[in-house]
Amino acid sequence: MAIDNTVDLFQKSINQQIEKMKNDGLSDHVIIEKLNSCDFASIFVDISKKMAEDVVDYMEIKMYENVMEQRAITAEFLARQEQKWGKCFVASEAMYYVVLEIVENYVNYIAEETNEFEKEEIKYTFYAIREIHGRACQQYLEILHLNRLGFADGAYARWRSMYELSVVADFISKHGEVVAKAFIDSAVTNDRYDWAKTAECFKTSNKRHITFNDLQTSCDFATDDWKKQYDLANKVVHASSQGTFNRLGKKDAQRITLVGHSDFGITTAAEHSAISLLIITNMFLCLYPYGDGAVAMQCIYEWINIIRKSYFKTKEEVFKD
Repeated sequence: MAIDNTVDLFQKSINQQIEKMKNDGLSDHVIIEKLNSCDFASIFVDISKKMAEDVVDYMEIKMYENVMEQRAITAEFLARQEQKWGKCFVASEAMYYVVLEIVENYVNYIAEETNEFEKEEIKYTFYAIREIHGRACQQYLEILHLNRLGFADGAYARWRSMYELSVVADFISKHGEVVAKAFIDSAVTNDRYDWAKTAECFKTSNKRHITFNDLQTSCDFATDDWKKQYDLANKVVHASSQGTFNRLGKKDAQRITLVGHSDFGITTAAEHSAISLLIITNMFLCLYPYGDGAVAMQCIYEWINIIRKSYFKTKEEVFKD
């Protein structure tokens, strides 16, 4: 039976005082008068403070033991997660390392083989997309590790940022140096998307501020399907009722409150993040003529099929019931 320990202790303390007054020979009338004159609110606060101090002292003594026990439980989950999804995680991680190697070779090629005029011609665009790509790589790795830990909603929230980066990269690539420089310069301001006003498509706009949706609308790959996925990711990120009750980590409409790790729902973020990294990498590699880049992109494209096949097959096997 569940007990409110604080109220229980408070009641016991009052009962003990009443019993003591009775033992001291006080009449019921006198006892009632004394009780009526008591500041029970202050007494309750004092008892609560003392209990809190005792609990904190106990927690400090036992915290390593308690946390180690919980870590052991987490370790068991991670072992099961690796057993179920291990091959999938390896496929995702392999793509990360391949992309890093491809981009490193590309950057070295540009530095050594491209003449100064060509570098100067798109230096701002190159710098902006390079930094966006680097950030996307890091977020891709974050998504992988969140999935490994069983945090599907957190992983999908990070994919939302990857998607936004892909749209921004597309807009900069499409509109060139002036827009790229404005994007870079806005890093030291509080401007979010108004740097995009330097693009020809917005120069006649009467809008006070440019929004992400304005950029998304002008993006060729941002199809209705991607916009729906982005809308879902927004619900996951924000304090919406949809994101609160329809958690990715909950299978179907389970009547549980998800507070920690879950092995469900990780496929979506894994697939989407791989595609987003492909898109941003392709934009980066297309800035300068680079034959190896074409081959590399075809390899990455084919590898995404391996990632998708791996996750979907595992999902069917793990959740076949």
